[in-house]
Amino acid sequence: MADRVASTDVGYLPGDLSIYPAAVDSKEQLYEARNNAATVLAQTLTYAGRRVHAADASAFPAEGLLRVGGEVLYYSTRTNTAFKDLIRPFAGSERGSWPPGTPVLGSVMGEYHNALVDAIINLQRTLGVKTDPNFLSLHGILQRQEQRFLAPKPLFRAVPKSGLPPLNVRFQNFSSGAAIRFLWEFGDGTTSTADNPSHTYLVEGSYTVKLNMITDLGATGVASKKGYIRVAGNAGIPFFYVTPEGGTTNTEFQFVDQTQGEVASRHWVWGDGTNTKEDDPDVHAASHSYDVAGTYRPKLLVVFTDGRVQPVDLPDPIEVTE
Repeated sequence: MADRVASTDVGYLPGDLSIYPAAVDSKEQLYEARNNAATVLAQTLTYAGRRVHAADASAFPAEGLLRVGGEVLYYSTRTNTAFKDLIRPFAGSERGSWPPGTPVLGSVMGEYHNALVDAIINLQRTLGVKTDPNFLSLHGILQRQEQRFLAPKPLFRAVPKSGLPPLNVRFQNFSSGAAIRFLWEFGDGTTSTADNPSHTYLVEGSYTVKLNMITDLGATGVASKKGYIRVAGNAGIPFFYVTPEGGTTNTEFQFVDQTQGEVASRHWVWGDGTNTKEDDPDVHAASHSYDVAGTYRPKLLVVFTDGRVQPVDLPDPIEVTE
């Protein structure tokens, strides 16, 4: 039998994939089949025998595996004429006896061992393993597809987003997917595992809020809103009003913003497809008329000097008639 090294030798760890005792599960003794010594029995071997008497055992390794007839044996020590301390660890061991002259072969099982290890490694590479999936394995492909199509997308909003301390904020969770756990990070060092928590901010500052979720498939998702909550003495509550609250296509509506803070500019979005920008931070009011009857929901975008943009909604829509 010629020596050979298995083609899938890379990544093999002795003992992890073998059915053989760890003491002989090594590339030197098994995975590379090179101990191809042979001899014959010098006397009868019974099933209960703890020793194999051979014609010449000098060419065999100090410990290893033997095949005697249909029996597979492990020996831990040997002399030039005997293999000692036999162990029969394999299911289906035969209970017969073998007469003198029966062939005794060393490392013949090495080729079977090679084939077994090759098969297991190939299965792992094809299917992948949970802890370290191969990128091209079935497990690796499924994992990437799960991350692409089944990864959760956390969604949330908070009310109010700014105000004086202590500021109590209610968080609403709109996440989709079969979530089994949520973890909120409020930006001030505190967390919550509630679905829709409330949190009170006691110290002035700008806080980044994160929502982490994990699904029953083990997929995770994170949504983060930087500087989402602002707690400050001059933060105030964004608000604007309109007079009159309803009218006709001939009515000129007056809008007044009462948002406090270091305002840089205001962007009025009238809801009819037109907008007005006011770059003077001291100009709080604007006027607008609607040419077509309907229901309108104007908005205001307040830009602060620190770069924040605060959207403000009109509490009630404007009804315009002919």
